[in-house]
Amino acid sequence: MKDYLICSIEDDKDIAHIINLSLSKQGYEVETFYDGESFLEFFAHRKPNMILLDMMLPGIQGKEILTKVRDNPNNDDIEIIIISANRLIVDKVDGLDLGADDYIEKPFDVMELISRVNSKYRRHDKKKMIETKYLKIDINNHLIFKGNKEIKLTNKELQIIEILANNAGEIVNRSSLGETDSNSRALDMHIKSIRNKIGDDNQKIIESIYGVGYRLN
Repeated sequence: MKDYLICSIEDDKDIAHIINLSLSKQGYEVETFYDGESFLEFFAHRKPNMILLDMMLPGIQGKEILTKVRDNPNNDDIEIIIISANRLIVDKVDGLDLGADDYIEKPFDVMELISRVNSKYRRHDKKKMIETKYLKIDINNHLIFKGNKEIKLTNKELQIIEILANNAGEIVNRSSLGETDSNSRALDMHIKSIRNKIGDDNQKIIESIYGVGYRLN
């Protein structure tokens, strides 16, 4: 689990200590932050696998952090669990609507926290490698292989192929692949570049669905 980084953002130092100690004993790598500013400074250089987020913080609030993280589609694979003393259902709904994956009320049972974290880790662990008929995609390390050959892709191309891989066999619409302007051909150019690199001249690997999007076979 040392390859799984959890960032805990909690201004109550006693609670922060309990979270860090409990999850570190489980084998997780845990970084603790007492305010949003220090976390965002860290986040600019290294992205965690999971964020445990207190909503009531000094300075930058939890809602702002949640919004900043989820505004970038490249962060979609980061699990976010809100840990908050606010029990109002509207606040839970707001947090989940902003992109949180789970919500734990304070005071919480340590065993419940560990159970929730372990559950999400198991889901993450299963997603480490996606294998299709033609490709192997290492999601966590952002590597693509065709046979034993690693395919070098740009960051944007990696993002596209990983989205397709997570939905292998299903049609993924153009907006889900990052297209914001229907008149732009940028997405098609990225797909063309990926096809060239993986040797997909006959489009058997990445299939075009006219007027809708693409499918990874």
